[in-house]
Amino acid sequence: MLATIYADVLSAAGFDATVQEVGNRELYLQALESGQIQVFPEYLSTLTEFLEDDAESEIASGDVDATLAALQPLAEANGLVVGEPSEAADQNAFAVTQAFADELGVTTLSELADACGDGSLVLGGPAECPERPFCQPGLEETYGLEFDSFRELDAGGPLTKAALQQGEISIGLVFSSDGALAQD
Repeated sequence: MLATIYADVLSAAGFDATVQEVGNRELYLQALESGQIQVFPEYLSTLTEFLEDDAESEIASGDVDATLAALQPLAEANGLVVGEPSEAADQNAFAVTQAFADELGVTTLSELADACGDGSLVLGGPAECPERPFCQPGLEETYGLEFDSFRELDAGGPLTKAALQQGEISIGLVFSSDGALAQD
């Protein structure tokens, strides 16, 4: 877990650091503002778009420096301080089982959209996925995927992975740094 890595680094630097489960962005931002927690590892583009809160415009991009520059005033307006982004990348990723991909003969999201144009897919992920620009709306707008339904699970955790393996969902939100996926 990324938070544990940050806590270890802070502890090694002499801070008293512990890890606390705080939930989704709406909950942890309130916890930061109230002082209940002091640090939270976050995704640069996702936080930028969340704080910008305009579904019609997208100010985050693949350019880390430009996205950070756009985020700084938004963070300050919300009483937040943003640290220097890590060079490591952990991004939203979307997984299907190998059997499902083989059955359809697909290796990309665009190919999945072409193969399942009838809207028969079931997407699984966290409760906020249907509204987040880098989740369901992004899949629909960028790749042309159509979903029959959405199943509320966790963000890339054991519920999503189990639902994929058991065929309860067609595609699930996972994270690009999850080494366990290569084993499944």
